Amino acid sequence: MRGSVPAHAGVRALRAHRLLMRLAFGAGHIFAWVIVFRGFYLSNGNLEATLIGVAILYSLAQGIAFILTPLSGIALRHGIRRALVYGTLTAAFAFVCMSLLFTQAISDDFAFGMIVSFVILMGLHRALYWIPYATAAAEMHAGRSQLFWLRETLIALMPLLAGVLITIPRGPQILLSLISGSIILAMFPLTMIPESYERFEWGYRETFSQLFSPFNRGPLWLSLFDGIQGVTLLLIWPLAAFIIIGQSFSALGVILSATLCIAFVGRPIVRRILRTLRADRSTTVVAVIAFSSWVLRLSAGSPLQVAVADVYYHSGISPRRFSVDASASDQSADGGHFVDEYTALKEMGMALGRILACAFLALIALIVNAQSAFALTIILAAFSAAGSVVLSRRLSRQV
Repeated sequence: MRGSVPAHAGVRALRAHRLLMRLAFGAGHIFAWVIVFRGFYLSNGNLEATLIGVAILYSLAQGIAFILTPLSGIALRHGIRRALVYGTLTAAFAFVCMSLLFTQAISDDFAFGMIVSFVILMGLHRALYWIPYATAAAEMHAGRSQLFWLRETLIALMPLLAGVLITIPRGPQILLSLISGSIILAMFPLTMIPESYERFEWGYRETFSQLFSPFNRGPLWLSLFDGIQGVTLLLIWPLAAFIIIGQSFSALGVILSATLCIAFVGRPIVRRILRTLRADRSTTVVAVIAFSSWVLRLSAGSPLQVAVADVYYHSGISPRRFSVDASASDQSADGGHFVDEYTALKEMGMALGRILACAFLALIALIVNAQSAFALTIILAAFSAAGSVVLSRRLSRQV
């Protein structure tokens, strides 16, 4: 089963839809969770309890995605575009719920209810939002033109815009409302995408059987490794960086955008050097780069050191190698270019990996202080990154 490529106009519409979604998530996904973290910390003053609460909520979202992904795959027989619409709507409503946190005179129960609603809706979005492999055609059609670089730079600047906007009066509500509006606007290009219907060959229980079957053990471990690294990159490390820089939203935005922009220049240079030395063919070299890019973060104790660690990570090895779209703060199996049963297994495996990483963080935070919990989770991500490199190359040789 593969999502069909729409007509030329549909490709342009899909590219416009993805641009608006990536702009919205680039501005809001990390900051929404940082806002949740900050709110919990202000209410209880206990850093370890706050980490545990955020980890549980994030696990809830991933658990919803894990359970519902087979059902949403089966529902693709009713249309991929329909699934995109529902997935887009749930994301828009999720950020609407977050914006309601900043209305005047709300109770603690209402605020917690909105946060839980955000979490549930983001889990539904993750399960419903199947991106057809026509996105690959759209990206190839766009090419590496000046327009491509302009688009990617604009997306990379979204964290900076978000961090600055949050600091102004009523800024968080304005930011989250703009994000919701951008996602709603992203629905309009979908009307120009021809509908396609795909049959998900497995039943609900069969999908879980396939996920844990001996035949798929290697791909499952690979997805687990990528999920662990993805949640550490997009949730756990930003929270750690937020604490290191003194819980400054604007500084976090500056660092996130600066590292992404610098990586645009640094990554091609590093790749060229590795190709010249033929080091890119060495599993050991690539695994060491992936491992060290995480370990370097353990020494970060200032905003500058946080930025250097991030630049090294993004320049040394592309996050897309682990199915992460760092600019849009998102992770999707197969880079969001395929729709089939095995993509569903990868999505479920990554969701399970994220749950395991959050469970690890929460468990460690019960035993040691927050700094040690962050450090040990980052070490887990480092081993997962290296393991992913080794395992992926081993599996590719078996194909």
